Amino acid sequence: MRVLIVRNSDTAPEGAFGDWLARQGYTIQLVSGAALNEAALARAGLVVLLGSPHGVYDTHIPWVAKQRELIAARLAKQAPTIGICFGAQMIAVAAGGDSARMADGRFFRGWFGIEHRADDIFAGPWPRWHGDAITPPPGAEVLAMDAGTIQAFALPGAIAVQFHPEATPQIMQDWAETFSPPGLVDSAALAQDSARYFAPRTAAREALYAELLRRALSSRAASAT
Repeated sequence: MRVLIVRNSDTAPEGAFGDWLARQGYTIQLVSGAALNEAALARAGLVVLLGSPHGVYDTHIPWVAKQRELIAARLAKQAPTIGICFGAQMIAVAAGGDSARMADGRFFRGWFGIEHRADDIFAGPWPRWHGDAITPPPGAEVLAMDAGTIQAFALPGAIAVQFHPEATPQIMQDWAETFSPPGLVDSAALAQDSARYFAPRTAAREALYAELLRRALSSRAASAT
C-alpha cells in the first residue's frame, strides 16, 4: 500500500512513525504541505498529516486554506487518513469541527500522560507540543482527553491524535531550541524525560501505530466486503 506522508513543516518530520511504516513494508511517498494536491491524494492508500508551527486557522497562508479543502473532500469519501497535531486539527476543521488557541494561553511542551481515554493504548506518557485545542467535528468518537483538551478522536476512515507519537528525543530537543522562548523549557530535564520514556515505550508506541492504521483502514476494509 502507498502511504502519503504530508510534511507540513520540515521541523515536524515523520520520525519514529515513518521508520515503523517503512519496516512494515509500506511504500512511502513524502510531500510538503505546500505541494499537496488532488492527484497525490488520489494515489494514496493512506494519508498521514503531520505537524506544523502554523495553525489550521492561518488561512491567509494559501497552502493551509487549500489543504482544508483537499482534506474535507478526502474525509467525505471516508478515505483512510491519520492526523497528528496540526494534522489532527486539520481533520477536525475539515470535517466541521474547530481548532483555536487555548483561551487561557496554555501551551504544552514535553511528556504528558492522558487521564481520560477510551483505551489504555492512548494512556502515554506521550510527547506533546501544542497551544491549540480541538473542538471535535459532528459525529466524531472522542478517544482521549487530558487537561481539558481533546487528545484523540476518530471518524469513519480517519483517526487524529493531538499528541506526537512520532516524535523522537532529537525532534523534541529541536522544538525546545527552535520554538520555545529562552528559558521556558529546561532542555536537560526534557532530555532526561525522553531517555526515561522513549526507548522503554517502544512496544507501546508501536502498538499505537498499529491501532492508528487499523482505525484509519477500517472503512476501506468494510467497503471491500
